[in-house]
Amino acid sequence: MNRMNGCLVYPNWIEENMENLSQIEFEIGQQYTNEKGVFTVVSIKDDQIVIEFEDGEQISSDIAFQQRIQERRRWEMMAPEKKKKVATAKSRRSSTRKTVKHFAGLQPDVFMNKISSVKWRGRDQLGGGVTSRLSSARFNFNSWSSGRRNEIHWADSNHWKTKNISYPAKFFASADEASFTWGFYIERPDQTGNQSADWDAFIEWLGVDKHEQWIRTVALEEGLEVFDNHKSCFGGLIKPREADWSVEGSSVRKSTDRLSTCINSWHPTAWLDLMIAKRIGKADAIKRGEAIAEDISILFGRLLPLYEAAVSHLY
Repeated sequence: MNRMNGCLVYPNWIEENMENLSQIEFEIGQQYTNEKGVFTVVSIKDDQIVIEFEDGEQISSDIAFQQRIQERRRWEMMAPEKKKKVATAKSRRSSTRKTVKHFAGLQPDVFMNKISSVKWRGRDQLGGGVTSRLSSARFNFNSWSSGRRNEIHWADSNHWKTKNISYPAKFFASADEASFTWGFYIERPDQTGNQSADWDAFIEWLGVDKHEQWIRTVALEEGLEVFDNHKSCFGGLIKPREADWSVEGSSVRKSTDRLSTCINSWHPTAWLDLMIAKRIGKADAIKRGEAIAEDISILFGRLLPLYEAAVSHLY
């Protein structure tokens, strides 16, 4: 069974409806909808699509990425009847189950530079609140509390639990004294231990021109930062711009045309905690209340191609 928007979707139901989920073919001049709203297709060339939103904003995007968004939206529209049945079954069992705490948003005591004693990271809190909103026909996501930091990790259950993969790729959310951060997280271990097949697959994928353009576009639209959380390789921030990336806090370079080139230039034997993430202040995170779970799940959905790239060697 897979989870979809908080309900269980059974494999036989998926198979029965696969004929309704053929890959969408975009047409110039036609309107579609993604997370940002209604857009019109302006042009299509090779694997790129130019779309215009109702406010006049135009962006160039990867066709495959926009197709995945449409696929997810169709799943969501086709699942309501199954949701209703599962909700009914759950209500019948609720009287015999222990009441589960409800995630009510991040509280001030969550924010600290050590592991919080407040149980905000659990599957009955933010961890599960985000998991229930993640839709994927390919992965069965779940959450785990980090044993080292005030942080939650999300990954495919089978991939996370396998003993054959060291340092698996993941999504994350973390709190410190001043801010809240969430996004994609992948590790490159140092030369004293095991190598990471996920890292090797990810960095190879990132070196492809269209993938470089895609991640810079998404990072620019979402206001993402790229950084080494371990700070063994790089102590600053990399931020997207229209044509390149700015490199803040570096004595070597102030910009880079390619993210992969910059990463590969860092010390090759040092540990690297690479994070591609969104950061907001403590006050803003608290103000979002329960909606922070939706904010997190939406960004994970946009960054899903990064996760797919890292685990592609298993499929």
